[in-house]
Amino acid sequence: MERAELPPQATHEVDVLSGAVRVALAGEFDLATEADLAGWLRQAILDHPGLDLEVDLHQVGFIDSSGIRGLLIAHRFAGEHGRAFRLTGARGTVREVLEIVDVYDMLTGQQPTSS
Repeated sequence: MERAELPPQATHEVDVLSGAVRVALAGEFDLATEADLAGWLRQAILDHPGLDLEVDLHQVGFIDSSGIRGLLIAHRFAGEHGRAFRLTGARGTVREVLEIVDVYDMLTGQQPTSS
């Protein structure tokens, strides 16, 4: 019996912009994809010296604490290499999760709103 190949749980695409490298993520980010996520973002920083990192989440349908940890690792790595890190495109439950764990403002570069 032939086994069908499953599509990847998560994918990424890298584009070089003026002054930044954008990594567009798609899929689900959890414990199974945390290492891939951190590696993709780290590699984008290393492959594009001098460019800031923009991480686009508009095609991400799910993220949990492991996925968030991957983003935080990349955020720290960018800072250690003198690069800015900016998250864009988070919406729906992905944005809600980032806001609940209180990392949305930091990762998007926004100033927190006072309650």
